[in-house]
Amino acid sequence: MKKTFKSTLALVLSLVLALSCFAMLAGAEDASEIPQYGKAGGYLAIGDSIGRGCGAEGSYLDADGNPTGESKPGGQYDMYNLRNVKGAYTTLVAEAVGCTMPDDITDQNATFWPLCYPGLTTAMVLDVMGVEDNFSDKDLNYPYYDDVLQYFGYDDSFDGVRDEHTVAYVKANKGGIGKCGSVKDLAEKADLITVEIGMCDVFYRTYRICSKGGMLSENAEFDLSSPEAITKLVSTAGTQMLQGFTHWKTYYPLLINTLLEWNPDAKIVMIGSFNLVNQLTISEKIPVPLGSLFSSFTDLMNKQYKAWEDEFDGKVEYVDIANTEPKAAEENWALMGEFMDNTFAGTHPTQAGYNYITRQVLDVLDGKEPVTKNIVVDIGRYDKVDYVFVDGQKINDYKVENYKLIIPFDSAKALNLTIGIKGEDGTIAAQTYQLKYSADEGYTAIRMYGTNDVKKSAKPILDLIKDLFKKIIDWFKGLFK
Repeated sequence: MKKTFKSTLALVLSLVLALSCFAMLAGAEDASEIPQYGKAGGYLAIGDSIGRGCGAEGSYLDADGNPTGESKPGGQYDMYNLRNVKGAYTTLVAEAVGCTMPDDITDQNATFWPLCYPGLTTAMVLDVMGVEDNFSDKDLNYPYYDDVLQYFGYDDSFDGVRDEHTVAYVKANKGGIGKCGSVKDLAEKADLITVEIGMCDVFYRTYRICSKGGMLSENAEFDLSSPEAITKLVSTAGTQMLQGFTHWKTYYPLLINTLLEWNPDAKIVMIGSFNLVNQLTISEKIPVPLGSLFSSFTDLMNKQYKAWEDEFDGKVEYVDIANTEPKAAEENWALMGEFMDNTFAGTHPTQAGYNYITRQVLDVLDGKEPVTKNIVVDIGRYDKVDYVFVDGQKINDYKVENYKLIIPFDSAKALNLTIGIKGEDGTIAAQTYQLKYSADEGYTAIRMYGTNDVKKSAKPILDLIKDLFKKIIDWFKGLFK
């Protein structure tokens, strides 16, 4: 328990430091309405653990290796077998666009190809694609790299992130490469390609750096025994985090341009990022919204996706998933609580979160609605609301359809939206959004995390900070006893 806490605390400290670096840098729609990309060509999904469906329905196995249908911590997630995860957004999109999805993903009748593995980074995808990017994570052991080559590799794929994970190694020990077809061949015949890559470039790499010893380029050990050791660990992790972000920003366009070169006629969709710990607090008694600090970082990433959409001049579209709620947000986990022992489960969406991502993707595939001044917000896991306020004024004329709150509006000047949902226990959860309007897109609503439960009595922020620092100081003192 104590070791896990140290690991998680180091992660938080590392992210806070890196965040300061970046500040300085400046139920889906009716399938009949969605283009049936899977009927003629197919759907290639490139992604990480979110694309794989970690935490979604069907992502855990029983003792016999069969999906349990449950979505809770403690189950064995089938990371390496390319089966279909029932509740993954990629699977739900594939169903909506008419793909065939036999359980044996190597079946040549399949028209859905999920190149999605937990931890996949831009560098690793470029490796599999055979594109040189002068970057490799040789200090991090990604044991599933040979599995990716086994299913999607081809002779032009590079050697890999570790010396033993090469095309030659997979040919000799795994029975060959490209059992689903090479990623290039699949991209060339796909009508739809979604790319959900980027969060692991920074978040997952930082987590591994903070939770494992001896993997850093500076040979920093995972050591919290002294302030000097902590400073070294945090500083090094911050450097690595910045390196991951810089690589993603530099080479992600190369990934997209390669896909465009391979198949200029495909519908290519970039799926954005969300804050994996958006509503994480210190503890139930100290509800300081730690997680919301990182939203500014994911905002930077999403602004970059939007800029790339403009630069690609309509050839590629961007899907905003910034309001995705991970399990830690939906159940209000705290750092010094359940989250501490279930970080993997806490940082991935519940099934409601994956359903939300699916709706966002299908909305883009279905074509953008005409721009109006109406406020339209997908409210995630809720299909009803009990009150609505816009800029502090109560709104009575609204409706909720397919998880979307629709507010008739005739002004482009609204700044804030607050909605209230009454739970079964009578508690009212308040969700707040920052509203932005543009003539090209209409209103967009950005979820503001950390203030969800209006019934929690909020102490003055200074008292909370004093309490937090007192506990941290007491914890440090305990290290030297």
